Order: sequence, then structure tokens, then C-alpha cells
Amino acid sequence: MGSLLALAAGMRTLGLLITLLAATQGATDQKLAVPEGTIITSAQVTGFDIDHLSPGLRQDIRDLAGTPLKQQRLDELAARIEGERPNYVAAVRTVMEADGQARVFFVMGRQADPDRDDNVNARYIVEQADIVGVPDAELTQALRDDLQALVGKRLDSGDADRFQERVARDLPTYELERRLVRGSEPGRIRLVYEASRKELPHWLRFEPLKANALFHSEQGWGSYVDLGIGDRTIRVTPIFAIDNADDLVEEYSGYGVRFETRRLGTRRLGASFGWSWFEHDWRSATLDAVARDPEIPAPYDTRSTITPLVKFALSRDLSVAGGVSISELKPLSPATDSRMANAAVASIDYDRRWADGSDGSHVEASFGVRAGSRNLESDLTYTRYLGQGSYRYDAGRHHVQATGMAGGITGHPPLFERFTLGDSTTLRGWDKYDIAPAGGTSMVYSSVEYRYTGLALFLDIGSVWDATSERDVRLSTGFGFHAGPAFLIVGVPLNTDNLTAVVAVGLRIPGTGVRW
Repeated sequence: MGSLLALAAGMRTLGLLITLLAATQGATDQKLAVPEGTIITSAQVTGFDIDHLSPGLRQDIRDLAGTPLKQQRLDELAARIEGERPNYVAAVRTVMEADGQARVFFVMGRQADPDRDDNVNARYIVEQADIVGVPDAELTQALRDDLQALVGKRLDSGDADRFQERVARDLPTYELERRLVRGSEPGRIRLVYEASRKELPHWLRFEPLKANALFHSEQGWGSYVDLGIGDRTIRVTPIFAIDNADDLVEEYSGYGVRFETRRLGTRRLGASFGWSWFEHDWRSATLDAVARDPEIPAPYDTRSTITPLVKFALSRDLSVAGGVSISELKPLSPATDSRMANAAVASIDYDRRWADGSDGSHVEASFGVRAGSRNLESDLTYTRYLGQGSYRYDAGRHHVQATGMAGGITGHPPLFERFTLGDSTTLRGWDKYDIAPAGGTSMVYSSVEYRYTGLALFLDIGSVWDATSERDVRLSTGFGFHAGPAFLIVGVPLNTDNLTAVVAVGLRIPGTGVRW
């Protein structure tokens, strides 16, 4: 490719020489300098159709005939030609005639790369160099000296690029753009670096989306859809659920909305407000388990919840959140009064990424507390603790992720606060209604998964229990296929006599960040 470009450049140069020789036919064979003031007999444009220039410029070139030769005027016309046709270089040639008069030629040649004007710009002297958009106090003397070193010389694109890279290193909070401005006289230019502040990264993260539509071979069809709408600072998220049984003890349908902002006057402070209303269906296994254990509060028909939260970033990676969750639980029996499950909410979250191209790692961790209290006019008093974390490592098409979580509850929590394992994301291969149909007050879980492109292999281990049940540790393994949001997971329980595979298939939009 380099040889072809060199050959093409040589052919263009040869064409220009042939054009010049043809244009100067009849001139003296001896090369003579044409002095200022010599009368011009004619002026021509060669190597280019003059009709492609503007009418005013064509007329100014023709008007040279009969006037004294002034090199400055010729250079100005050449610059105007290049200004109208930036893909061409215009060279001025003057030839002395035998009668003592001169002929002028503007010899045109197309640049080797039409997308670059380095060859043209290198002909100009830098008369001034400036940085605009940066306060003087942020410019070091070394930067000023390097900038002024560009002045008084022909423009060197390499030097200009290196200075721009130097500024990007010394002023990382700015974005820099270089442009050239016509100077005070022909042949001179001004070099201007325009700086603008980069948008500072947000320290707070939105609530991660968990939208899914899936089929679980033991739990049936269900979907949960949350659609984030907004910009980088404010987001509104409508929520819709239809027969969703993937994350709680109950199967629920309903709707809600969540408002979030990641900047309340400062990037360290954010807030959210959520409202939801869900109607619940209960499996017979859950109702039987509740009937056998008087310590478990009764199931409910509907649940409406309001959750205002405030979040504060201690650093780019570490944040804390606090607020309240106010839930009204309407009972299955119309003759029974509603119950309130109001809890204070607090959490601390850590989220850190390291990236090198397509490779990198990501650590997430959180610890949260939810405490139902009489001081909040809650009919149910309890304290729920949950710690969870994950580590992901990416190397090209290879991905490894390890996750773990543990939690405990004291008091009398509502059913939606109790822990479950055995769905499309935890203890894959088990059915949560076989493990703990009414959930549990204690839980530990860990998982390791390896993916190569879209193929996944996993191993899950976990246990969920309460005071009235045994602490059985369960294992499962399996494989999955992932293609964007679509997935297929086949899990098999290991430490059981029933080795029936459990299949989950559907769509899932992965969330980002740690949940509030």
C-alpha cells in the first residue's frame, strides 16, 4: 500500500512538471528571476478548471494582466484558491518573457490525502498560539513555555499533536480541540486550543434495573418490567409485574413507579421515591407452611408500599443510604383489618471497576438493614440483615464470576421480607417451594460461574432455614446459554435422590450497580 501511494504521489508531481513546462513554452530557456514591478502580460490557472473557482476570484486573477508584479498579491490569490479548494495546493510560478514582461501561473495539484491538510498548513508560520477556556491559574509555566515554543516557526503537526497530548495529561478534567485561524497577514496563522471541562463522573448510581420475562419449569411464567426513562442525572422508572414469582415467596402482579436523582446540588447527594401496588397469589405449599407455624405472620391479598430514600457518596466507590419503607398489607379476609409493615432502611454499598480494554474486573458489595419498629407505627416488628458481594473477572471471551450472600432476621417479618433460594438466579436446579415454601429467617449462599462467550457453567451452594426447620445445605450445577438479554439455564440438584433438571428460559436486562 505504501509503494502504491508513493507511486501515485510521483505521478502527480510529474504531471505538475509537464503542465508547467507546457505553460512556459515560448519563454526563454534561461531561468531568470522576475523582479518586483515587472508588467504581467497574462495570468493562468493550470492543472485545474478555473471555472470551478468563484466568479470574483476568477476576475481578480484575470485582472493581473497589465499590472505590475507584486509577490504579496500573488501569494494572497494562491491562499484564496486554496481556501476555496482545500483539497488542492496552489503554487505560484512567474516566467520572464523575451520582451522583459512576465507571465504568471497558478499551478494546482491535488493533495496526496484529501482528508488531510497538513501539507497546506505546513506552509504557514505560527504567529500566535493560545489556550482558551482554562483559567490562567491552572496553566503551569512549563505549559506556557511549551506553547510559546510553537510560535515563530512553520506549523509542525507532530509538535502541535504532542503539545495537545501534554495538555490532556496535565489537565485531565478538560477536553481539548485544536483549530487554525487566519493570521494578521498572508502566510501566517493563529493556533488555538479550545478547552472545555469534561462532565464529572457521577458518584451515585441509579437503582439497578431487573427487568425479566421468563419461564421456570417448576414455577411457571412470569415477568417483571422496569423501564428507566431520563438522563444522566434524573430517571423515572415505571414498573409492571405479571405473575412474577422469581424473587419473593409470593407470586405477584401490579405496577409502580420510581423517581431518582443522582445530584441534589452536589454529586455526593441523591434521592429516590418509590410507590408500588401488588396483588398476590399464594401456592398451597406456602399456605400450609404458614398454617403450621404460628410465628409466621398471615399472608395478605395486596401490598402497597412507599419508599423515600436519601443516598450519600463517601467517595467514588463507597456510598451510604437511608430512608423508610411504609407498606400496607390488606388481608385475604375482608373481615380482618389491614396491617402495617413500616421499616427504617439503611445500607452501605461499594462498587469498583478496573478496566484495560476488553479485560478487567468488577467488585460489588453491600450490607443493608431493615428494621420494623413500633416507633414507625408498624404492626410487625423485626430486624433484617443482608450482606452480599460479587467479583467478576473478564479476559477477552472468558468471564468468571463469584457471588455470595448471607442474611438473618429477628422478630416477626412479613412474608415479603423472608429469604428464599431456588429460582432462576440462586440454587439453580432447585424449586424454592420444595426448600422453604414460606421462606426462612436465615440464609447463606454462594456461586461460581464461568462463561466463554455465550456458554456458561455454574456451581451453586446454599441453605435457607428458620427456627422450626433443619439447616440443610444444598448444591446444584448446570449450564446455560446467553445471547444478549436472552438466556437458557438448565440446572440439576446434586445432593438429592431426585435428579430432575430444572429449566429456566427468558429475557433479562442486567442491572448495574448495587441495589439501594
